[in-house]
Amino acid sequence: MASKIYTTKDQLLGSYLRNLLESAGYSVLTQHTRAESPLGAAGLSLDWTSELWLIRDSELADARELLQEALADSA
Repeated sequence: MASKIYTTKDQLLGSYLRNLLESAGYSVLTQHTRAESPLGAAGLSLDWTSELWLIRDSELADARELLQEALADSA
């Protein structure tokens, strides 16, 4: 069963993290979701989020550790 491992509104970051996980040997799926957010009197803004899903639950702890290290290095 797949587990959601990360959600971001930054498409570039989502692609980078997916490539990082795949190059480390993890099987990852990406789901793009459109969300509407209020923009005041102008109406609605459409935002996109990317969800990264890890295919094998048995790899979840190691994959999360890899993501945490990557995000800490980029901060």
